[in-house]
Amino acid sequence: MKNIRKLALETLLRINYDGAYSNLEIKKTLQRFAIKDEDRRLYLNIVYGCLQNQIYLDYLIKQQSSRPVNKLHKEVSEILRIAIYQLYFLDKIPNYAIVNESVNLAAEIQPQAKGFINGVLRNIMRKIEKDGKEFKFENWDNEKEALSTRYSVPLWIVHKYYEVYGTEKAEAIIPMLNEKPPFTVRCNTLKTSVAQLIKDLQDAGVEAILGELSPNAIHLTNLGIFESNIENSRLYRDGYFLIQDQAAMLTVERLNPKPGSRVLDMCAAPGGKTTYLSQMMENQGQIIGRDVYASRLELVKQSSQRLGCKNISLEDQDGCKYTSADEESFDKILLDAPCTGLGVIRRKPEIKYHSTKEGRKALVKMQATLLENAVRYLKPGGELLYSTCTINQDENENQIKKLLLKFPQLQIIPDQNGNDFTYTSPLMDGCDSFFLCLLKK
Repeated sequence: MKNIRKLALETLLRINYDGAYSNLEIKKTLQRFAIKDEDRRLYLNIVYGCLQNQIYLDYLIKQQSSRPVNKLHKEVSEILRIAIYQLYFLDKIPNYAIVNESVNLAAEIQPQAKGFINGVLRNIMRKIEKDGKEFKFENWDNEKEALSTRYSVPLWIVHKYYEVYGTEKAEAIIPMLNEKPPFTVRCNTLKTSVAQLIKDLQDAGVEAILGELSPNAIHLTNLGIFESNIENSRLYRDGYFLIQDQAAMLTVERLNPKPGSRVLDMCAAPGGKTTYLSQMMENQGQIIGRDVYASRLELVKQSSQRLGCKNISLEDQDGCKYTSADEESFDKILLDAPCTGLGVIRRKPEIKYHSTKEGRKALVKMQATLLENAVRYLKPGGELLYSTCTINQDENENQIKKLLLKFPQLQIIPDQNGNDFTYTSPLMDGCDSFFLCLLKK
């Protein structure tokens, strides 16, 4: 069995330097190695903890290191991050044991850096003894910079949260971006009822609580080993539920597809929203689910079969390429567009470090093309729901405003609170930050 900290180190190197996705890389590691439950928890804690707190950990290293973090060898910086995360955020492991483990790991991976790592960590331990572990916000003149450092959210993203939610809500949400999101499932009413599923889950030893935002949402707590093996449970295999955040459920509920409608899901994979469309339509009518990657459409197919969705047809097609045969042929269209993902940082913490201006510009251009094609595919009187899981206004409100100038026949249908643009957030029953706008032609 491999050393847990070495496994965590290898995972973090692949995520931070090879562009691997945290959720997929972690899943792959857990499947490959037989890890005891206690060690599994430590591994997950270290990997997610280091990703969530990377800017803060680097700030702490910088205070005690003679060399800038970006000048350190990648293995050295990751070993230091792993050690300092444990020193600051974990209580069960003695400090001396954390330092010794880190020095031993360095001896194996980067032996020339043993003394340097030992020195930095000893300095950190002295700092903790002198000042404690608490981050002193009062020592900072700029509250946005303080939040950015303490919660490891790049400053430009902090500004975006302030712009969208205002000062009070932004300052409440930003600390939540490092917290574990609720484990939420969607009851599949094609096969069972919410009340029956809650009973079945409780009989399986899981605490099940009805969500506050969606009638089909159930929060699962006290999961234990069920959390890492949920896909092997009978209830999951038989298609009684799907793991899905309430913000994603609200997206489909806002479009409100009716049985018998002809619906297009332009960016369908991995299929959570596509199958909810089918569920709301009671398997009546037609759903066309498209995606640019055939391999990802296979995920939609698997979910559809497991959940018993029978009115979904899948097509390997790039939504940015206009199809004249689809002109004005759909009653409802869901465009859950590719985006920067700033609203799902809790689930994919590496997102906040990898975004670039060039990448954001390319996404905005792609979203605009997808939107224009969607409008053309919509029947007169039809409805288009545009959604993203980001809080970047260039991808959200500004896209809609540009679209309305180009297509004056469109009108926004306000939400139940009278807002043209809807933002969810973790302050709403713990859900992700999504943007929603419903348009009628």
